[in-house]
Amino acid sequence: MRQPSHHLCRRASRSRPLLGAFLLALAGCSTAVSTSRVAGPSNATTGACFDTRGADPARVRRAESLLLDASDGEGLYTLAGGLKPLSSGRAFTVRIAPTLDRAALDSLEQVRHTLALLHCGDIGAFVHAFTAPQGDSIVRRSFDVIVYHRPSVARAIAQHAEFFGTLGVTPGADVREALAAVENAPRAERWRGYGVLFGYPDDAVDFFVRAGVEGDRTQTIVPRDFRRIETYRKFPVERDGPPVASSFVYAVPKDAPESSADRTLRDAAAPIYARYVRERARRITADSTGALALWRAWLSGR
Repeated sequence: MRQPSHHLCRRASRSRPLLGAFLLALAGCSTAVSTSRVAGPSNATTGACFDTRGADPARVRRAESLLLDASDGEGLYTLAGGLKPLSSGRAFTVRIAPTLDRAALDSLEQVRHTLALLHCGDIGAFVHAFTAPQGDSIVRRSFDVIVYHRPSVARAIAQHAEFFGTLGVTPGADVREALAAVENAPRAERWRGYGVLFGYPDDAVDFFVRAGVEGDRTQTIVPRDFRRIETYRKFPVERDGPPVASSFVYAVPKDAPESSADRTLRDAAAPIYARYVRERARRITADSTGALALWRAWLSGR
């Protein structure tokens, strides 16, 4: 699993980093979200929520694993009401040259097949492909699992209608279509689009885009501080250090005071995180199953 750290806050390259790492390097993204997004169960019934009836046990077990992986990270804030319109989950790479890694490609297809189970009302998941391959003699293509909350994505696009309009994206666009338009946009627009869709305060998005443009011009890293929202899974900030840092992170100007948008996001996230810690302790078993039952109950209001 990827480990975001401060060295990733170098200029985000056009070739794809892992999305969590990209957004740390991207270090500032998305819309400041009102607390009204947080409350309320999904409009799905329990029976329609992450419906695994008829699926073979191995596929259900993979669904449990992928859903828990997203829940333990920033995906929590997408699943629990759309505070974060999109979140990245597990990351994958496939070698495409000098030979195609067919085993990795088969594994990716297996993930796509499994993600078809992870839908509940306004919530869903899919595999997002990054356009630019990486490597020289050995070339790989990268993919992330994306969890989405459809109404929150539409709201984020509507709140930034002029920007997204330049990409041909409107609030009614399919989530995959919107994300693909951002992925293939010019560099600065790509940064901004990912930021908006991944749920970070607007002033943080603005800072990162300015800092990225300046960094490209001067070949330096603009000084910055970081804001973190709690996630169950933690990462070491320093190599070989203890796992103390959450993966929901964005950058702000160096020595910037906490803004009202920072406080709004932090205050909205706190009760979600507290509830998840309680529910996880109660429902996730020693073999790391139980995520499907946890979210069926949560999203049905039980």
